[in-house]
Amino acid sequence: MSRLIYGLLCLCISNNSFAQEGGRYNILFKPGQIKLTTSQEKEIKDIAKSSNPEKRIMIFPLTYDSAFDQLIYAPVAFRQGNEIAEYAKSIGFEVQGVPQNFPSSYDGRSVAVSMKFKGAGTAVSSLKKHYPEKPSQFFLIDPKKDTLITGNEGTKLLFRAGSLMTSKQVEVELKEFYSLGDYMKGGLPTVSNGEMIVTGGSIYLNATENDAKKKQVRINQDKGLKVDFTIGKDDPEMQIFVQDPRSASMNWILPPKRRGDSSYSMTETIFDASGKVVSKTTYSREEWQAHLKEEKAKEETRVKEEAERERLAEIARAAKMKIDSKLEILQFGNINCDRFMDEPMIAFALPQDKTVGAEYFLVYQDVRGVMNGNVLNGQVDFGLVPKNRKAMLVAVSFIGKQAYYFEQTIADATAKVPGIILKPVDESFLNQRLASLK
Repeated sequence: MSRLIYGLLCLCISNNSFAQEGGRYNILFKPGQIKLTTSQEKEIKDIAKSSNPEKRIMIFPLTYDSAFDQLIYAPVAFRQGNEIAEYAKSIGFEVQGVPQNFPSSYDGRSVAVSMKFKGAGTAVSSLKKHYPEKPSQFFLIDPKKDTLITGNEGTKLLFRAGSLMTSKQVEVELKEFYSLGDYMKGGLPTVSNGEMIVTGGSIYLNATENDAKKKQVRINQDKGLKVDFTIGKDDPEMQIFVQDPRSASMNWILPPKRRGDSSYSMTETIFDASGKVVSKTTYSREEWQAHLKEEKAKEETRVKEEAERERLAEIARAAKMKIDSKLEILQFGNINCDRFMDEPMIAFALPQDKTVGAEYFLVYQDVRGVMNGNVLNGQVDFGLVPKNRKAMLVAVSFIGKQAYYFEQTIADATAKVPGIILKPVDESFLNQRLASLK
């Protein structure tokens, strides 16, 4: 009979915790229990959902006494209160204390956890800081040979012989970003000087000599690297964008035009029989001496080199049949495949959630774009976005171990957005929502 009464009390307290007045809530423990159960943690999360950040609340740890058929403060109530306090802090509450010995209608030494929900000033962990960095893929290549590499997500990169400025074996590092969820977690908004751009994929690319010194390798500006992005390769308007080195936040810009090295001090010009310039090459003094020596060696082995060039040309012809893109990479780092939108754009801003500091995103799945909101003075500014496109507004926050989330579909950039209120969610739910943003 006592078990039945205990079960009914559990159900009653669990189902009516929000009906308690004055911000007072009970958490019911079994005799001798100190650690919180999963269902008790959920009760505290549910309390967070209904909490006003300006109002203090009290949570009382109570135990059912079957001998007298009543709720009491157990001898371990203070330890139970500390368990409540530690968990509450992990999900965003500001704990003001665990007081004892105040007047109460329950028997035993009275204990309560006094706290309030944290406000917008709370330090927030961004998605990029919260999630581990996307793992790199590594490839070893011979820079003297034409080589085609393919990433795990389909990116193709063609390294033609001599496209890297080294003769040593090279280690190529590649990261691929194609899902919009990965863009959000990687801190890679698709924006160029405040305007949204459409993305066909993004990569991080680097190359170093494969030895102990790991010297950075440069790309030969006369050859470049050919690239096929898995998604953007079929759009003829796509261009290569690179990260703006002058911007503190992520900003994609068109790269500078192909450039040569202007530090050379000597020039060799070759003419044909009619006096027409065939080639013109500039060298430093040291490079000129090395060039003369190299030319002499080439003369002695020209037949052998001609055969080698023909072999490499055959490899290049075979490799070019596997890569269709006209896009060319001339520098390493973050590289994006993008195009500007030929449609009306409009400035878009909205009020932030004032109870939870958060990151804000506008996600455009139809045209593949992600915009980060800049939070300032209670407003979230997204810059210039497509005026007539549907988007998903997403707000995300982590306070301690607790994730908070808000999602709302917006018909277009002129639509009125209802008040944003982030709610506590399990991280597994957040992971599922991010994974759905392809």
